[in-house]
Amino acid sequence: MTAPVDPAVLARALALYGADPASCRFLGGFESQVFEARRRDGAFVLKLGDPGHRSPDAVEAECEWLDYLTARGVRAAPAIRAADGRYAALLGEPGQAVCARAYAKAPGAPLSADDLTPDVVTAWGRLLGQLHAATRAYVPPSARRRHAWHEDGDFANARELLPEDEREAIGGRLARLVAELRALPTDRDAFGLVHTDAHFGNVLKDGDALTLIDFDDCAYEWFASDLGIVLFYVAIDPLGPGRPIELLRMFRDRFLDGYTRENALSARWLAEVDRFMKLRELVLYTAIRRVGRREALDPWCRAYLARHKPSILGDQPVWPEAR
Repeated sequence: MTAPVDPAVLARALALYGADPASCRFLGGFESQVFEARRRDGAFVLKLGDPGHRSPDAVEAECEWLDYLTARGVRAAPAIRAADGRYAALLGEPGQAVCARAYAKAPGAPLSADDLTPDVVTAWGRLLGQLHAATRAYVPPSARRRHAWHEDGDFANARELLPEDEREAIGGRLARLVAELRALPTDRDAFGLVHTDAHFGNVLKDGDALTLIDFDDCAYEWFASDLGIVLFYVAIDPLGPGRPIELLRMFRDRFLDGYTRENALSARWLAEVDRFMKLRELVLYTAIRRVGRREALDPWCRAYLARHKPSILGDQPVWPEAR
């Protein structure tokens, strides 16, 4: 949802969180319109999203999980309750409503290629390992639940979202991979509520500290998939094409080393990471096609479609060393 938001709706959302309207500035967004604003206790991030993509109940479930994680020492940007005590608010007229939610603004800036020293990469792995170790014991405190990974619309409706000439060539590949993965075990030591989007843009670095943000896509999925998603984005950007293979090798080794210091994952599951990388390549392609149906795509998205369509059709592994 990157179409302009009704100014009156934005004003109502800011009022819900006690924000100074003059402090509000637009940050951008892909699935949601994202703003930064200030209130008495400091800066916060406001998101206005399509309730058809994430319902108020789904947002409440996300924020309940965030409460649980931060209470157990996982460095993440906590959610902020609105004036009425809720985490999510539905604002606007029927058919044009948005789902508003807010989060404390975490310190630091998103990771870049220049930040990825061995120590930072190890810390990133440890952060995700801490999250997985904590989520093993998570029991939702209410009847609200996040979706399972395969219930997301980009998986469930892939063929309908793609152009006709890609529905079998790409949608069929995604459907077959989804069917294969759904046959995998879902025991508590390997499967649970996870971030599903812990790429470098969602990890903020402030000195030596890393903080994970943007839990909007959290879902029940395998821990190994969360690992594969991080490795996928690193393989394509910022350490992707044109970078020495030694950098990618260092990243994977140090990231997994950091992860296993916090959460044990068997070799059986680590061996699945490359398949989960391919899953992300396919579903991101579908998600970009979905967004492109309603609005113009930005240069990164257009480049992704052009670069990854041949890779998908050629059944090429994402990780260069696996080719």
